[in-house]
Amino acid sequence: MVQMMETLKTELLYLWSKLTGAKNRNRKAAFADFDAAVARLGPGDLVIDLGANAGVFTQRFADTGADVIAFEPDPHAFALLTARVGARPNVRLIPAAAGARADMLKLYRRTDFDASPDARTTSSSLFADKHKMDEGKAVQVEVMDFPAFLADLNRDVALLKIDIEGAEVPLMEALLTSPALSRVNRMFIESHERVVRSLAGRTRALKARTRGMTRPVINWDWH
Repeated sequence: MVQMMETLKTELLYLWSKLTGAKNRNRKAAFADFDAAVARLGPGDLVIDLGANAGVFTQRFADTGADVIAFEPDPHAFALLTARVGARPNVRLIPAAAGARADMLKLYRRTDFDASPDARTTSSSLFADKHKMDEGKAVQVEVMDFPAFLADLNRDVALLKIDIEGAEVPLMEALLTSPALSRVNRMFIESHERVVRSLAGRTRALKARTRGMTRPVINWDWH
């Protein structure tokens, strides 16, 4: 019952934001903020791309001359990522998911994954209850302890992009308890509470908790 109420609240808030135009305004502002942040990147900066997929954004980051660390757990997507940017001297690729702690977990794929794997890897998720996932199309993947990874870095992070199909919630909950989060300047997060409905309440709580933060500045409206 609690989850149903949280899902209903999420849907009502989403519909209201659409009707009032707030969603469109916030999204445009987020895209402009993202573009400006990327434009400021250059040699000597560090970008981390969580959920790099086939590397469209990884390549864009690398083109600025910044150093880029890209995480991608789906083996099919990682092959595409490697083909796109694997030879770049300023790019480090990690074939793993970024999580709240180290683990080995199932990565679920869409029911129609086999029809168009290059496109469908964008939906692969550690959450079996994500919309349109097929529990029979799962692959075992490594999950790295990202708060520890961040703490072990010897430099600050200019930009952290997070698009990890629901796993942003437990990861952000862990990061907010880690002093290492202060190493990050700006974060852009795609949230997935409408397709992983069990995360609706936790996602809203995280958005409220991080509103107004200045180190890092966190944008939840990106995409």
